[in-house]
Amino acid sequence: MVRLHWITLIFIFLVVVAGSVVRMTGSGMGCPDWPKCFDQYIPPTSIDQLPLNYQDHYSSLREKKIGRFADFLTTFGLDDKAKLLVNDKTLLNEQEFNVLNTWFEYVNRLIGAIAGLFIFIGFVISWFNKSHRLKNVTLTFGLVVLTTFQAWWGAMVVATNIVPWVLTVHMVIAALMIALQLKIISINRKNRIPSTHLFKWICALGIVLFLIQIIFGTQVRQLVDHWLMYNQRADLEFSEYIYFVIHRSYAILIVLFGLGLGLYNYLKKLHIRSIYIFLALLISEVVFGKVLADFNIPHLFQSLHLVFALVAFGVLVNLFLNLKVSK
Repeated sequence: MVRLHWITLIFIFLVVVAGSVVRMTGSGMGCPDWPKCFDQYIPPTSIDQLPLNYQDHYSSLREKKIGRFADFLTTFGLDDKAKLLVNDKTLLNEQEFNVLNTWFEYVNRLIGAIAGLFIFIGFVISWFNKSHRLKNVTLTFGLVVLTTFQAWWGAMVVATNIVPWVLTVHMVIAALMIALQLKIISINRKNRIPSTHLFKWICALGIVLFLIQIIFGTQVRQLVDHWLMYNQRADLEFSEYIYFVIHRSYAILIVLFGLGLGLYNYLKKLHIRSIYIFLALLISEVVFGKVLADFNIPHLFQSLHLVFALVAFGVLVNLFLNLKVSK
């Protein structure tokens, strides 16, 4: 059963990788509707397979979805966010058909569907697990609910033409899914690492700090993407964006945290391999970030920066969950 949960985790990460490729290739709006693609289970391979007025058609559908999403936000008191979406008519602009963009997005959805299938299978099997049944059933059901919400929120990402804050929430939910899946794995794992209360709380703080950094990074990415819609990549000046300045400065804190963990691991001779893996990922993140800032954000490094960030987050969460405080 543990092996199934690890496979599920791998597919969750594959969804992140596929999503980063979609962002790298600008294919986020390759399919204007959800869950189908151009109202088809198998998307078209030529514009000839679409009606002449397909852009107007999907624009009108998008307007209705935005209206329903705005009503949802209003229910939770987010009136300002709802009004911004309804009043922003640029969200109704439809991307012209591009077969590569369409199929990149379609494959992304297929991987997401497979991940969802494994998550549901994990929930079903948890009922037959005699060890920690209640915890397994509760957590796997919670993951099913979170995955369902993530799928619906993904539809809102498409409906709103990838509005920055909507995509940020999408990314945070992905991180929470990774953390919850690791929690499920930890329940069924026997080996633990002896720890103190202080060290475990420090790791918990690191998780929160890292998640905040991911949120800042997502905001920077969205601001840059919007800027590039109207300007040349070579003219980009990161220092003009407050989110970038915060993201860059905040990275120093994250690096100091990672170095502190590594030093503690070395001096105490704990030999916790995941700490060194986390530190290596963190150093890689710094290198990727430097390349992005100095070389006009190369597409490949954008994807690597995102994927390595979530892998590092997962390693840190896994370390926290694997620590056992001696009584």
